[in-house]
Amino acid sequence: MPNPNKPKPDLLAYTTRNNGIETLHYGWVFVLNQDKNMLYKRGNPNDHVFLRSCAKPIQAIPLADRSIREDEMAVICGSHSGSKEHIKVLENFMRRFDLKVSDLKCGIHYPFDEKERNKLILEEERPCALHNNCSGKHLGMLYVCKQNKWNTKTYLTTNHPLQKLILNTISTLSETQDIKTGVDGCGVPTFALPAKNIAVIFSNFTKEKSFQGIVRSMKNYPYYMGSKGQIDSEIIVASDKKLISKVGAEGIIVVAFKGNCAIVKIADGSPRIRSFIILKLLEKLGWLSKKNIKDSILEEVSKGIIKNYAGTITGKIKSNL
Repeated sequence: MPNPNKPKPDLLAYTTRNNGIETLHYGWVFVLNQDKNMLYKRGNPNDHVFLRSCAKPIQAIPLADRSIREDEMAVICGSHSGSKEHIKVLENFMRRFDLKVSDLKCGIHYPFDEKERNKLILEEERPCALHNNCSGKHLGMLYVCKQNKWNTKTYLTTNHPLQKLILNTISTLSETQDIKTGVDGCGVPTFALPAKNIAVIFSNFTKEKSFQGIVRSMKNYPYYMGSKGQIDSEIIVASDKKLISKVGAEGIIVVAFKGNCAIVKIADGSPRIRSFIILKLLEKLGWLSKKNIKDSILEEVSKGIIKNYAGTITGKIKSNL
């Protein structure tokens, strides 16, 4: 008997090698206009999808009416690469609000930024929690806890006042209570909800006046919320600050502006396919044109050309949108 709860993604892309199909990539695509009418859909809209780091701008909402600088807010909303510039913003934030690296419970990994990673290795230094791409989000959470006199030791737990507040915010913006929780890579609660409702979140988020400070921070400091070469940062830059964008782990990305929202989630979690499909989708919608991405890294991604380590073209990514 068929399982009615089995996810039903659609075929979004496939790769070829010498004109033979090599891989198939399924997933979900949903596009809403500013009135939250569905403009385009692929896959079952009721399938649950985890937000992962796409949730960061929403998790930053408790800071929206605070004295947070735009560069700080961008790093808090983003998945930064741990560059020298990112670390400087984070250190200044800690000094301003009397926070410590030891307060962070996000874990440690080497920075994604190649220059900073190589510097640490050459100097035989270990990375610290600030290099974690989620450290901005965690510092923002700690700041809110201190301001509200909430326990800073247990801020990761689902029953903590901050996490309850964030869950309530996501439920309100998504217009659903059909939300499941899990633990994200950095330890905070992460949320799975019907894919269509993720688009609803960012439709509401980009229309709400009280959140425009967060939206401006993302637009004005795209490389602080990500890095050069990162798909969401480059989409913001290419759109000349018309769009906001945020990626999450395991093949999810959202792009939105003024109540319009597009979400792409690749079922197998491929970031390469995610980047290719979101660019094809934005071109299809007219939100980004070939002119917008000309001579940028996005132009290369959009071509979908697959090369081997010798630089020889071996195949191509094909869109099935």
